[in-house]
This record gives sequence, C-alpha cells and structure tokens, in this order.
Amino acid sequence: MTDHQKPTTSSPSSATHVEGREDKTGVASSLLKGLPTLLVLAVMGGGWMVMHHINSGGSSAEELFEVAEATAPSDTLVLPEGKLNAAKFQSVAAQAQNVQHVHTVPGRLRYDQTKHVDVKAPMDGILAELIVTPGEHVETGDLIAVLRSPEIGQARAEILKRQKERDIAQQILQRELTLAKNLQAVSAMLDLGKSVDEIDSAFSNRALGAYRQEILSAYSKMRLADELIANIRPLVAAGAVSGRTVREREGERQLAETSFRTARDQASFAIEQSKMKAEANVSEANRQLNLAWQSLETLLGYKENKDTVNLSNEDALSRLEVRAPFSGSVESQGFANNERVMRGDSLVVLANTDSLSVEASIRESDWSAVALQPETEVSVLVPALDDRVFTAKVRYFGREVQADTNSVPLIARIENSEGLLRPGMFVRVTVPIGEARQALSIKPESVLQHENEKFVFVDMNDGAFKRVGVSTGQASEDWVEVTEGLSMGQLVVTHGAFLLKSELLLQGEGE
Repeated sequence: MTDHQKPTTSSPSSATHVEGREDKTGVASSLLKGLPTLLVLAVMGGGWMVMHHINSGGSSAEELFEVAEATAPSDTLVLPEGKLNAAKFQSVAAQAQNVQHVHTVPGRLRYDQTKHVDVKAPMDGILAELIVTPGEHVETGDLIAVLRSPEIGQARAEILKRQKERDIAQQILQRELTLAKNLQAVSAMLDLGKSVDEIDSAFSNRALGAYRQEILSAYSKMRLADELIANIRPLVAAGAVSGRTVREREGERQLAETSFRTARDQASFAIEQSKMKAEANVSEANRQLNLAWQSLETLLGYKENKDTVNLSNEDALSRLEVRAPFSGSVESQGFANNERVMRGDSLVVLANTDSLSVEASIRESDWSAVALQPETEVSVLVPALDDRVFTAKVRYFGREVQADTNSVPLIARIENSEGLLRPGMFVRVTVPIGEARQALSIKPESVLQHENEKFVFVDMNDGAFKRVGVSTGQASEDWVEVTEGLSMGQLVVTHGAFLLKSELLLQGEGE
C-alpha cells in the first residue's frame, strides 16, 4: 500500500444509502429486461380473446351495424340487410299533384223520386185481382192489378157510341162521294147529247139520288121541245102551221133548256155541299171518338191497344187493368183481392233501385260548393259496407236555405248496379270546395303521427331512413299536400313506414 492510497472508511448511514440505490437499479434493470416478454404476452392474450369471441359465434356485420347505429343521429335509422329484405320497403317521390279542398258531410240514401211511386187506383171500384206480390220484379207495362169499375164501363160505352157515329158519318160521306162521281159521269153523257133512254140504261144500277129525277126530267123536256120544233118546221114551210106556233114552241124549248141548266147547276152545288158536310161530320165524329179514348186513357192511366181491346160485353167494358209505369220491384201492397178501393188508394208501391239519390246538407261554411255544376262527381263512403267508397254525380242543389239548419240540400245520383245500396243507409259525402291547384304531395300512408307531431321517413339509400317532421294541407284519397318539411323529388317511404316508426321508438327506449 503506498502513501497516497489511503483506505476509505464509511459511516453506517452512508452504507445504507448506497445499498438502497443499488437495489432500485436492480429492479428497474429487471423490469426492462422483462418488458418484451410482457408485450408478447399481452398480444397473445388479445389475440386469444378475439379468437375466442369469433369462435363463440359473434357476427362482425352485426357489430358493425351496432357501431354504425350507435354513431347515427337519433332521427335516423340504419337497418341491416336482413330487415330490409324482410320489410320490403317501398318509396314514392314527393311530387306536384292537383289538390283540392274537400269537406265531408253526413247524408242518407233515398229512393230516386222519379222511380219510386205509389201505383194508385184511378177510380172507385172492386179489386178483382192483384197480380203481383211484394219483392216481385216487373217490367214496364206488366199487369199489376185488375179492377171492376162502372165509371170505366161508361167511358168505354161512350167510345162505342162515338164509333157508331163515326161509322155512320163515314157511310154518308162515301154515298156523297159516289153520287158526286156518278153525277159527273151523267154530266159527261149529257154534254154528248145522249138520249134519256141511253142515260137511264147506263145508270140503272148506279146511285144518283134525287138528282136523277131533277136532271133527267129537265133534260127530257128539253129534248122533247127540240123534237117538236124539228117536227113543226116542215109544216111552217108548207103553210100548215103559223109562224106564231113555231115561236111558241121555241119559247117553250128555251124554258126547258133553262130549267135543265138550272137543275144541273143546282145538282152540282148541292152534291158539293153535301160532300163537304159529310166530310166535316166524319172529322167531328173522329174528334169525338179520340176525345172518348183520351178520357178513357186518363182514367186508366195507360194507353190501350185500340185494335185488340175487348168491348164485347159488360165485364169487358168495366175491366180496369193497372199496369207498371216502369220496371222495378214491388215494395209493398195495400189491398187484397175483392176489396173495395177508392180513387187514390195505393194498390202497390213500385220502386227501381238501379240508381238512388244521395241527400246531404251543405252548411253556410261550405256554400261555395253550391257552385258545383250538375254531373260533378262526389265521393260517397258507406260505413255499413266496410267504408266502401262509391261515386255519385250531382243532380242539383236546393234553392231555399233551410232555416233550422242554415243549409241547402244537395241531391246527387248514385248507381246501384250491384244492388248493395239500400234506401235509408247513412253515408258520408265528400264534396270538393273551390278550385283545384298544384301542390307538393305525398301518399297518405306515408304520414305518421306521434305525440301530436306528423312526420315521414325519407329513404336515404343504403338502408338508412331519416325521420322528417312535416306539415300537411289538403288531403284526398290518393295524395296529401305537404306545406313544410319536404322538397320536390325526395323519396318518402310508403309501404313499411309504420315498421320504421316502431323501430325508431324502440331505439329511443334503448337509449
């Protein structure tokens, strides 16, 4: 050991401090040496957990959906492919459509008053036979009932009387026409200078009436005067007869000719007058006969076939047939066979329900509907037929405002070809108010409501659907006007919208 090398000595405290430093350094060194091993173990443990999760059946697609759903906004739904395929969602673009304000009012179905009548007895009598029964269908002109009525008998007897008078007038006219024709033929022979014997022979079997004696007698006297003059002229030339005698014979001949011409003129005038009078009598007889038929038909209520009507006996004369004024069904009957009926008594009620009337009241707030033109279509909902909707056409609006309801009646015609509608049914009538206009519209089934808020689901594609609040306006069966919330062309879910609402509510409960 040299002089400059001195042994060192330490106190106890110094020794302890040095030992502590040495111990810490050793632990850190140990940790640093074991860090790689720890990292390897951690990685292996994580991999084991992942493999264990995969092997236990976990779905990475569902986990991704859950992650996407968790990160999606609260008003948006993202559905997996399985739910999309199962739900079969359908969407329709928001688009411009004609919309019109409508108002639904209560109403009733009624008989068409033009096709619902009481078939009444036209006069007093006995109901001999009721042909039809309630529920039976009849056609126009079918026999409904038979009555026996003395009044009808008198009306038919009047017809018989007028027919006889007409026949007599026609016979007289025919005779006058024959006399006029024969007289014209006689005049032609007279103009030819035929002898009386020839004329008598030609018209021995032909009627000339009193004109035969008047004309032929005057003609015979004129012919005789001609013969006397012709015979006396040679005697005058021989001086056996004086000229005075000749002049007397010529004067007689002129008188005979005058009488003959007068007879012909009077006969022509008389025959023409008689013919005109006979024609007038025939016309008057026909008029009286027609009036008798009209009186009978007024009592009967229908037109009888004049060619086939039976007027041969008293039973036929008093027979009154009541016929159907239109085709329809017998709703009810009021009398039985052999009962006495009075004029105006209802025999049967006949109705045709192929079309009915819809009656509704339009109140003051909807009086603009009164401007609707006839044949305008209105919708009629029938609750009794599972809310089935029919179409009716406006016939007219009442002119008078009803004081108790401050409304005017609406009458529309509704077809009932299926026979489902019955008079008295309660209905709801939807009446258009004002003019139609273009507006952004969506399908009615797209509009949902929750806590007094209306909303729709907009298809965002790729399985995403966004809840969008909307404000609606006018609505019809096919379209609903959207006043706020949507723009033209956005795809709005129709089929499956309620399912999306349920999913959204479940998502809210989960949160």
